[in-house]
Amino acid sequence: MGPRYLINFNLKEIETSVSDLLVIGSGIAGLTAVLKACPIYEVTLLTKSKLKEATTWYAQGGVATAISEEDSPHLHFEDTMAAGAGLNDPKAVEILVHDGIRTINELILKGVDFDKAVEGGVRLAREGGHSISRILHSGDTTGSEIQSNLVKWVKECPRVNICEDAFVVDLLTKDNRCIGALVYDIEGKLKAYLARAVIIATGGVGQIYLHTTNPSICTGDGIAMAYRAGAEVMDMEFIQFHPTALDGQENPRFLITEALRGEGAYLRDCKGERFMVGVHPKEELAPRDIVVREMIKAMKRCKSQHVYLDATHISADELKEGFANIWQRCLESGFDLSKNLIPVSPVAHYIMGGIKTDVDGKTNIAGLYASGETACSGVHGANRLASNSLLEGLVFSERIVNSLTENLEKIDRKNLEGAFLSYSVERKKLQVDVEKEKNRLRLTMSENVGVVRSKEGLEKALKIIDSMKEILGAKPTSMSFLELENMIIIAELVTRTALMREESRGVHFREDFPLTDNLHWKKHIVLKIF
Repeated sequence: MGPRYLINFNLKEIETSVSDLLVIGSGIAGLTAVLKACPIYEVTLLTKSKLKEATTWYAQGGVATAISEEDSPHLHFEDTMAAGAGLNDPKAVEILVHDGIRTINELILKGVDFDKAVEGGVRLAREGGHSISRILHSGDTTGSEIQSNLVKWVKECPRVNICEDAFVVDLLTKDNRCIGALVYDIEGKLKAYLARAVIIATGGVGQIYLHTTNPSICTGDGIAMAYRAGAEVMDMEFIQFHPTALDGQENPRFLITEALRGEGAYLRDCKGERFMVGVHPKEELAPRDIVVREMIKAMKRCKSQHVYLDATHISADELKEGFANIWQRCLESGFDLSKNLIPVSPVAHYIMGGIKTDVDGKTNIAGLYASGETACSGVHGANRLASNSLLEGLVFSERIVNSLTENLEKIDRKNLEGAFLSYSVERKKLQVDVEKEKNRLRLTMSENVGVVRSKEGLEKALKIIDSMKEILGAKPTSMSFLELENMIIIAELVTRTALMREESRGVHFREDFPLTDNLHWKKHIVLKIF
């Protein structure tokens, strides 16, 4: 997989700072960790772009929580387990559905503005895979409502050093303990941020595909750097494709929230027929993997790149009020949501896999934790239940902070201040058209490691990825070059595990192994550099 570190360095020759806790990533998982830790510890927060530039900001869908009288943690548990297709960790799911109620109530008390019901209380919507309405929304901009409040609260923390436009290159490890990270600042200056504990919360990997809902920063950096450092990664083959993104050429694609189908919108093929009827009892609200596969079938029948979302039977006033952002974006694209069928297609959305953790966010490397989409505790299994992702970031980041004390006692800040570490290998110079290579990788992944997979396609993808590996040992010429290196590593992990899993389960569908094989494959694939 290339050298241990992407760049050569010597800690004695670069600027170094020390804190108790280093948090990498400013989405819901990272910001929650900072908020819970800042009253106790001195915290450094690193983010690749701006504080608000995270996948959380773009989350239109809401957050699932069993807070109604008709609902219960047990029902939420059962729906999550059913979506996960037999690979969920029951303990992690129990924690999610029980602790989630308290964390959401805390957000409400602190002022997060969720939609209100006419009769009072919070308005609850329904999304795919849920047996009951339990999704809290802030219109169709739930993520930005939560993110903006978290950012505001973090800025009020007295013991937090916020570093925006900080590109984290690699985790620093010594004696199988993570002691910090190597970082390029906005001016391109290399620095070392040392800490008694490190939390990775860098989001997903969607940018390894041609079309994704993920922002441009989601190139899998956190998972790749942890893997290079010796962390175990798990379930990398499970990539969730969201059914309804506005069809077009832009990347990221504009997501049309599942809540619109929860309000009654239909999916139709080129003949105008509702192709989900008769396929699953929940029809358009079936789990995402089922909906996406039926969409692919309909697109093939119609020889089309999209199907249609039909909300024309819902009143214009209701659409404008409940889905203002989507209404406006569709108008800008030439569609009236109340009058026109909207062309939609599946796009890469979320990775269930990531850095393997326990339910307290601990990895196999001392001092290293992971939370949110970057982590894999087993809470989502082979297919994430809609609107469980924001809840995951809230719940498990809090658990990490609550478990920190025991780990931090094992390392003193004085030891960090005198830490010495260096790395140097010979690196060849390569003339690389970085954007061309990124797009080559994306095309390879989209054509061969997408919704429908086969041995032939996966082997073809691996061959192309292998041909790109000389880039991993080269001298990087830009931060985009470093991103490309991370994307190559992530692409290989996803493809190799997809080839290994000779069955279909959750979002992983092998046309050459179309059945679920519980006898041989009801288990996780864990990879690690030895």
